[in-house]
Amino acid sequence: MQRFLFGAVASATLLSAPAHADWAVSAIKYKNNGAYTAYFSVQVKNKEICQGANTTGNGIKAKGSVTIQLDNSDGSISSAFAEECLPRIGNEVWGIAYIDRGMGYGPAAAKKSCRKDGNKFYYHPDGATLVVETRGTTENANRCRLVNKGGVEYVD
Repeated sequence: MQRFLFGAVASATLLSAPAHADWAVSAIKYKNNGAYTAYFSVQVKNKEICQGANTTGNGIKAKGSVTIQLDNSDGSISSAFAEECLPRIGNEVWGIAYIDRGMGYGPAAAKKSCRKDGNKFYYHPDGATLVVETRGTTENANRCRLVNKGGVEYVD
C-alpha cells in the first residue's frame, strides 16, 4: 500500500509540474569555450536574424565572449534590418552560434541554435542577462548550452 501511495503522489507531482518556464531577458551573453572561432547572432521570433557587431570581422575567438544588449543601447545589434530586428517587449528571443569549420569550409559552416524546448526567453527591459555557450571542437560536443537563465521569470 505504501508503494502505491508513493507512486501516486510522485505521479501527481510530475503531472502538475509546469512543462516549461518563461524568462525575461534584456541581454544575451555568448561564451565561446570551444576550440574554434564562432560568430553569434540574435533571433527575434518572426523577424530577420539580427547580428551583433562582434560577430563580424574576425569573429569570437576561443575563450572569448560577446554580450548583446537587446535594446541596442550599446549599438551591439548591427544589421541592415536593425530597426525591424529590435525586439519589442514580449517578443521571444534566442541566440544562434555559427562555428567556423576552418580551411576549405568557409566561415560559419555549422549553425547551432540556442533555442531549447522547455525554456522560452522573452525580451523585457527589466530582464536579466541570459548566458549561453558552445564548447568542444568543430567536430563534436559543440551544441549551444544554457549556462544561466538570469533568474527573472517573465510575467505577461
